[in-house]
Amino acid sequence: MTSLVVLGVALRTWAYVANPPLWLDEILLARNILGLSVGDLLMQPLKLDQVAPKGFLLAEKLSVLTFGETELALRLFPFLCGIAGMFLFRSLAERILSGWAVSFAVGLFAIGIPFIFHGAEVKQYELDPTAAIGLMLLTLWLLDQDRSPGQLGLAGLAGFAIVWFSQTSVLVMAGLGLALAVEWGITRDRRIARVPLVTIPVWAVAGLVAIWVGIRSMTPSTREFMYDFWGPGFVPRPLEPLTTGRWLWNAGLSVFTEPTLLRYRLPALFLVLAPLGLVALWRQHRAVALVLAGPGLVALVAALLEQYPFRGRLMFYLVPGMLLAIAAAAEWIRAAVSRIRPALGAAAMTGLALLPVAALVEAPPPYDVEHTTTLLAYLSRHRQAGDVVYVLPLSRIGALFYGPSVGVMPSDWITGICDRNETRTFVRDVDRHRGKRIWLLSAGQRPYRAVRQAVRSYLSTIGVKRDSLVFRSLNWESASIELYDLTDPGHLGAANAETFPVLPMPTDPRPGCRPWAQPSPVDSFLIPLDRSRPTARGR
Repeated sequence: MTSLVVLGVALRTWAYVANPPLWLDEILLARNILGLSVGDLLMQPLKLDQVAPKGFLLAEKLSVLTFGETELALRLFPFLCGIAGMFLFRSLAERILSGWAVSFAVGLFAIGIPFIFHGAEVKQYELDPTAAIGLMLLTLWLLDQDRSPGQLGLAGLAGFAIVWFSQTSVLVMAGLGLALAVEWGITRDRRIARVPLVTIPVWAVAGLVAIWVGIRSMTPSTREFMYDFWGPGFVPRPLEPLTTGRWLWNAGLSVFTEPTLLRYRLPALFLVLAPLGLVALWRQHRAVALVLAGPGLVALVAALLEQYPFRGRLMFYLVPGMLLAIAAAAEWIRAAVSRIRPALGAAAMTGLALLPVAALVEAPPPYDVEHTTTLLAYLSRHRQAGDVVYVLPLSRIGALFYGPSVGVMPSDWITGICDRNETRTFVRDVDRHRGKRIWLLSAGQRPYRAVRQAVRSYLSTIGVKRDSLVFRSLNWESASIELYDLTDPGHLGAANAETFPVLPMPTDPRPGCRPWAQPSPVDSFLIPLDRSRPTARGR
């Protein structure tokens, strides 16, 4: 068991100390942390459509004030939360599981890609599962024996503190409150009744305060943007059994298929194992099963009421509970098969473990999402006078943030046009540069995949690709810098922008075309103030 914990810590440390350049989402949040005062971070909505818990922002600001404005300082707090989560999860697994299931669960958590990736990311997501694990441990501690009013009150205050660091902890506490209410309704145990009477009301107040602060932390524009981007994470209307069931199934599968989540092969197998594990736990210890299931049920209700999306990385806080349920199912299968032959039971559990191991082997740390500094440095070395440098809208953020440090100034490149509705608009935009050499800086962000494919295909048709540098990306298909020579008349006559076949603009999600995706006054906030320092303000 200890070796698995050591492995988990080592993987998280590897991802952290590798210290890759910040990627788009990190840069947008990091510029707020670096550029705003403590008072503005805590009292005003963030710039650049960013939203984060106030406690997280305070911890981040204190880190850079103490250790300097570096990527490592920005990533320190999420990293420490990831390490704490590793130890807390071991305690939780030992508390609720038995047999081989404990090691199986701890192993899944140790090598889980999202725990490694988000633990080295300048975002708040790593805090969500850590907070969920801590709250589940706290709930089980409350159920262990008759607690004094003082202990119940302290548990409530602990929840009040946690909501300042994790937005999803509100949903977790609601789910745990539901679990306690159901358990009391079944048992009528007076000892359990004291928890809803003392601890849960404090959690409820904490949740209401956190919701109020969260609403005030977003401008109407940011709220509209968030709803547009995360809208598919709400239960589709009108409610129809077939449509809702398909949506629920696909949402559940996304935990195992999303690039920055578990990335397991045979995701349907693991999605079926999770409820099977809850049934197995129910038979052994009903309260434990309720504690694991409660947050998920509340999450679905929140998605139904369009209060919080059930989608992608916003579901990350539910993953620890799912892994525990999967481990319980794996142990149940092992025990059942072992009745036939013990070796077969061990083989069955080993087979299940190989799929998570394969996911990590295919995508090991460290995780450089955009490879921005390497691509821009390559561009700086190889571009010629007169070359056009064309940057797709979302890739411009990294170019603004890191470009000056490698000699690529904002005046050296142009931002591609942005259109939420029409892919052809982007083809028309690059078509303006016929007769020149054009460098294309782009990455496979989901909203721009059709755009990227259309632009690259069109440039390859009307020109000749002379150079390229392409890297794989964890959560995008790739990040690249490519040189197209558009000076040959024969190639230029092969296609035109009005008739060239292009894919329709995707709707899940559509490109945002936010102010920071185009040249605007916010560029002065995005461009590092000191272009010479080898820090988060410029390498």
